[in-house]
Amino acid sequence: MIQRIQTVYLALVVILSFVCLISNIGEWTVAEATVAHFSNFTFGAEGAFKSLDSISGPWCLGVLLIMVEFLSVVTIMLFRKRMRQLRLTILSTILLAGYAITYAVFTYYYQLNLEQVAPAGLVPTFHVKFIGLFPVLSIILNCLAIHGIRKDEALVRSLDRIR
Repeated sequence: MIQRIQTVYLALVVILSFVCLISNIGEWTVAEATVAHFSNFTFGAEGAFKSLDSISGPWCLGVLLIMVEFLSVVTIMLFRKRMRQLRLTILSTILLAGYAITYAVFTYYYQLNLEQVAPAGLVPTFHVKFIGLFPVLSIILNCLAIHGIRKDEALVRSLDRIR
C-alpha cells in the first residue's frame, strides 16, 4: 500500500487539506493594517468594518475540504480496487476545483461588501495567504495520483494477458 507513489500523493492531499481547513486563507488590508480575515468557516471584520461581522461565513468551503479529506483517506484504503480508487480520486479533484471556484466567488462577494462600507479613500486590498493555495497543490497531487493509479492498472492488465 505505502510502496505505491499514489498513496504518498493522496496522503499529502489529506495533510494539505487539513492544514488549509484550520488556517486563515486570506485577509484584507488597508494601509498595511488587517481589516478582515477569511477562513474556511468564518469571515471576520475589524475596526471600521466591524458592521460586516454579521455576514454569514463561508462554511461550504470547510465542508468541501472535509469531503476531500474523507475521500482521500477512503481512496488510500482502497489500494486493491484500482478502478474505484481512480473514480474517487477524480471526484476529489472535481471537489477541489469546486472549492477553488467557490473561494473566488466568496472573495469577490466579501470584497464588494467591504468596498461598500469603506470610509472614503480607504479601499481594502485582498491578499491570498500561501495556505489558500494548498487546494490548487492538492489538485496537482491528485492528478499525479491518477496517473500512478492508471499506470498500476495497466501493469496488472498486462500481467493478466501474459498468463
